[in-house]
Amino acid sequence: MSKETFIDEIAPYALNIYGEFKILPSVIIAQACLESGYGTSPLAKQGKNIFGTKGEYKGQSIIIQTIEYVNGAPVQVRNKFRKYPTWDESLRDLANLYAFGTSWNRNLYTAVIGEKDYKKAIKAIFDAGFATDPKYIEKLVNLIEMSELTKYDLTVEEVYHIVKKGDTISALAKAYGSTQVQIQQWNGLADLNLIKVNQRLRVK
Repeated sequence: MSKETFIDEIAPYALNIYGEFKILPSVIIAQACLESGYGTSPLAKQGKNIFGTKGEYKGQSIIIQTIEYVNGAPVQVRNKFRKYPTWDESLRDLANLYAFGTSWNRNLYTAVIGEKDYKKAIKAIFDAGFATDPKYIEKLVNLIEMSELTKYDLTVEEVYHIVKKGDTISALAKAYGSTQVQIQQWNGLADLNLIKVNQRLRVK
C-alpha cells in the first residue's frame, strides 16, 4: 500500500471524527501514518489496528510477539491486540481517548478537542504523555507539512443539501467536491440509490 493510498483510505474517517469530536483531521491522519507506517505494520495489516491497542474488539483479537523490558532486559512476550473490522474503529478508539481521557484523568487530553492549530494540538497530545519519543512533535509536524494534510482541515465545515428531483449521489459528490463514499458515511446510507426528495444530506 502506498502512502497516498493509505491517506486516501483513512481521510474520510478522520473527517467524520472531526464532525463528532472536533479533533483536527490532519493530526489524526498524521498520527495514523506515523504509528502504523502508513498501514504497513503487522498490526495494521492483520487487524486494522493502527495504534497498537491491546485487548479485544467485540471478541476479536490477534496475537503478536513483541519485545518488552523487564528489569532493563529485553524479553519476548506474546500479547493480544484488538482486531478491528475497518480503520474507522481503530481511529475512533483514539478519538474516544482524546474526548474522554483515561480512567484516572478524564480531562487528560481536553486541550486537543476543538484546537484549530495542528502544532498546538500535537503539543497537547505529547504533553499529556501519549508518546515518549522526544522527536514525536517534530515528526508529526513534518509529516503534516510534507503531505499537505492541512488541506483536510480546510474542509471540515459541514455543508448540507436538500435533495431535489433528479439528484444523484454521484452528481452531488461532483458538485460539492466530495466523494460518494464520504456522503454515504456521513449520512449512514445503506444504498446510494435510495435517496428521497426533500431529504437533508451532508455533502461536504
